[in-house]
Amino acid sequence: MRKYDKFLTIGLFILEAFYFILIKQLPAKAARYPYFVLGLMVFLTLLLAINTFIIKPKNTEEEEDKFKGNLYGQFFFVIVLSAVYVVLIDIIGFFVTTAIYLFVTMVILKSNIKWNIVVSIVFPIFLYLVFVLFLKVPVPRGFLL
Repeated sequence: MRKYDKFLTIGLFILEAFYFILIKQLPAKAARYPYFVLGLMVFLTLLLAINTFIIKPKNTEEEEDKFKGNLYGQFFFVIVLSAVYVVLIDIIGFFVTTAIYLFVTMVILKSNIKWNIVVSIVFPIFLYLVFVLFLKVPVPRGFLL
């Protein structure tokens, strides 16, 4: 994973530089939020860079064994699951479908089951609070919610 993280870090910095150039073309008032998002992206990329290039890895062999031989299967399963997610959003509803999608994806990616449950419940609630209550953005509604 360390090699992948190095490429990802460099790629993200290049992408952020490109975004910065695009944001500079926006009017000052319209550029506030994109600058905020870009700042968050740069901060998180810096954390990844520090973790990748400065901090020495622990248990990298154990971490690599966890994913060994299953990367392609996981990748294609997540792609198919994402397509199913897009189809089911209008049928079942955005929040329920998102919770199911997050849970199944994290199980396939072998994440901790406790975190799977917490994230699958808390993240859709967070999305509801931000988009429906705060921003008043309509979301796809299905037969469950």
